[in-house]
Formats: sequence, structure tokens, C-alpha cells
Amino acid sequence: QADQFSKVSSAARAHSGRHPWQSEAMVFNTPLALGHNEAYLPPIKGGSHLAQLVAGPSLMILCAALQLLKKKLSGTHASELYEHIWKFISKAEARDKVGRIVQYGCRALQGMIAHAPETALAVWKPQIAEVQTTLAWARRTNRWGKEMPHIPKLAKALESGDFLEAGQCVILITFLIQDHIYWFLKMGILKFKDYTAIQWHRRNLRFITLSHVFNFSLCVRAIKRIQQKQVNNDPAYSGSEKAVQKAESEIYDNKRMMFRYVLTFIQMLHVSQVKVLDDWYIGIFGMMSSYIDASKQW
Repeated sequence: QADQFSKVSSAARAHSGRHPWQSEAMVFNTPLALGHNEAYLPPIKGGSHLAQLVAGPSLMILCAALQLLKKKLSGTHASELYEHIWKFISKAEARDKVGRIVQYGCRALQGMIAHAPETALAVWKPQIAEVQTTLAWARRTNRWGKEMPHIPKLAKALESGDFLEAGQCVILITFLIQDHIYWFLKMGILKFKDYTAIQWHRRNLRFITLSHVFNFSLCVRAIKRIQQKQVNNDPAYSGSEKAVQKAESEIYDNKRMMFRYVLTFIQMLHVSQVKVLDDWYIGIFGMMSSYIDASKQW
């Protein structure tokens, strides 16, 4: 007992001489506030280390200062543009399409680097490729459940005998389900004897390529139906300035989407390796088609 008391007393004396962060280590696995590289206030190792630590707080202070300046100049904290941007990026579909713009922008940059390997941008090629891959998988993960709204649409199309709409839904739903299977293959949860993950993915891209053909055809049909209604003097599309503007707007939207489907059709031919083209302009096509999609969310 005397030996045990002596050990406890020695430990207490040693503890009393410790620094605060050494005391924290008795409670936490790593010090919370001081003395550790991951603590709130780590020991500074140099100027670059200090710059890394103050980057986040400095940007926070800058944002707060700009907001206060905005209030001083305009008399209000509210901003219609700021609110609109926030509402836009709050939409999952909008974030997906903005991510797709960046993803295909990275593809375009890689294609340009391939044509000009001596450019200063070439040193960033591994990072550009990593951003592209990371965004592709983030978007794929967030694609779960995206087939759900198309299932009732398929049933309605079958009931009404609209086989063009039904065909588009069948192909799109199949693509999305097989895309989830690709996710399982990539994660190693599923293993197929006859397909590697990338082979399965490239085969599946042929389905979405065909889906763009069906979508293009649906747009052509929609334009013809509007034009026929105008010939028949349908009051919804003719007879008044408002009706004519509505017809023109819908025709323009369909033509815009037709252009988008042409772009995505070419993109998928390349990405699926059905027809190998060039990353630099395929990336630009992808940015253009993604901008069209994102603008619909704006």
C-alpha cells in the first residue's frame, strides 16, 4: 500500500508540472485547444502554416465585412440576387447540373492538355482528372431514386398508347437502374463474371444515348402539335398576342432542347467509346448542354 501511495503521489506531482494541453490529453485522445496540429490553436511552424490557419477565418471576416458594407450602402441586408442564387443552389438538380458543367470543363481541359502537353496547365492534369472523377461519382451517388418520377409516367404512356413516350421512359428507367448496378460494381458489393465495372458502364451509356434520340423525337412531335393547333385556330395557341407568345415560347424551348439532345448524343458516343472523338470539344459540348439544363432551374 505504501508503494502504491508513493506511485500516486509521484503521478500527481508530475501532473502538476504539465502544460495545459498535456492535461487535456488525459481527457481527450488529442488536445482540444492547444499544443496539437489539429487543435483550435496549434503551435505555429512558420509563415505558410499561419497563412493556412487564418485562410478560413479571414474569408469569414471578409464576407461579414462585405455584408455590413452592403447594409451601409443600401440600407438593407436583403438582396434579391443573393436570395435567388441561394434558392438556385438549394435545388439538388441545379447543383447536379452545375457540377456537370465543372465535370465536363475538366474533360475539355484534359483534351486541351493532350494537344499541348508543354503548356503550363499540364502540371495540373492529375488534379483536373481527380476533380472530374470525383464529381462524376458524387453525381452518380446522388442519382439514386431519380427513376421514380418516370415510372408513373411510363404507366400513363402505356395506358394511353403513347409508345414514343413509353419507349423513352423504358430506356431512361433501364439506364438509371443499371447505373445503380454500376455503383454496386464499383464499390465491390456486386461482382459480375462477364463484365468489369467500366464495361458495364460503357454498355449502359448506349441506353442513355438512345434515350436522347427518343427525347429529340418527342420535341419534334411537340413542335408539330403546337403548329397544328395554330393552324386549327386553337385559342390556347392563336387568336391573341398572349397565345401566340405562348406558342412561340414553347416552340423555342423545344428547339433549345433538341439542340441539347444533339450535343448529349455526341457526348455519349464518345464517353461510351462507341465512337472515340476528342475530349476538348466533347467537354465544351458537355458544358453547353449542362448550362441549358441548369438554366431551367434558374
